[in-house]
Amino acid sequence: MSWLDVPRLQQAQPGWCRPACVAMVAACWRPPLPKADAARWLGTGAIGTVAGRVTRLEGRGFQVTYRVGSAGGLTTWLAQSVPCILFWRTGERPYWPLGTPHAVVLAGTDADQAYLFDPAWDTAPVMVPMGDLLLAWSDTE
Repeated sequence: MSWLDVPRLQQAQPGWCRPACVAMVAACWRPPLPKADAARWLGTGAIGTVAGRVTRLEGRGFQVTYRVGSAGGLTTWLAQSVPCILFWRTGERPYWPLGTPHAVVLAGTDADQAYLFDPAWDTAPVMVPMGDLLLAWSDTE
């Protein structure tokens, strides 16, 4: 399986997963977006960013689709070469030690695996069983 060419960026500090994900996705089409700018535009605080604030990026010229999705919808976006930012809960997932709201970039899937660019981890992509991804994604804010 191949995945979309998403630049892997780490979050600048704890709670900055969403600005890092926005910067990763933005870099697919534009000059790099500094994570600090994304954090400021999203209103990121000491404990992170409310997921719905991603719509604030529309005022900065970004096209944003923010909604509850489906596995089929993810496949459709990926087939159009659009990486997806997923908001999920990390608890009881194979590679996370604790449960917390988090954001990752989905860059590809196959029948059994999802390929995630997780701004909290040093390596990418992280492969996660599709069942685990869908369970974590269904348990969001």
